Amino acid sequence: MRTHSPVKRQAILDSARREFLAHGYSGTSMESIAEAAPVSKPTLYSYFSSKHALFAAVVVAQCDALFMTLSEATLTEPESVDGLKAIAEGFVDLIYAKDSLALYRLLIAEQLQFPELAPQVYQSSAAPVIESVSRYLSALDRQGLVKIKHPGSSSEILLGMLQGATHFRCLIGLQEGLSLDQRDTLVEGAVSLFLKGHQS
Repeated sequence: MRTHSPVKRQAILDSARREFLAHGYSGTSMESIAEAAPVSKPTLYSYFSSKHALFAAVVVAQCDALFMTLSEATLTEPESVDGLKAIAEGFVDLIYAKDSLALYRLLIAEQLQFPELAPQVYQSSAAPVIESVSRYLSALDRQGLVKIKHPGSSSEILLGMLQGATHFRCLIGLQEGLSLDQRDTLVEGAVSLFLKGHQS
């Protein structure tokens, strides 16, 4: 029985991610991924049984990697509301990153072919983000720093304010991400408005 190498598996995932994001699902072949990895086709198929399975693995792995950029900001027990700004900045950096935007576009384009990916993607990205922010808001509430009756709903409100029309413009190519000044303006405005609506 062949033992799979985690290093080689990651190399395959990295190569497949680049190929899928550059050429889309239909424009990418297992041959091109094997060549980019580089591994033989039999080796590639020993790790992933089909292009479908490899695409699903790439999407979930990319969601996990992107989420890790945000998670550290929500691990510390808050001593003030200032931590919300760090969380908001992490979330904005997460969703406006070039790879994040490209992945989102690819998922929408391939959604009909991969309907089973929707719950996987949600559980790997949106759900843990909302859960982490909810825990942070609950901690702020326990300390009397804000008044949060429904942490889950309040989390979605905060995160929603950081997306909106600006994120949509980036997704459809009218805008190429955010400059540092644009990010700071968006974060400051959203956090300030959120705190005014949740004053203790």
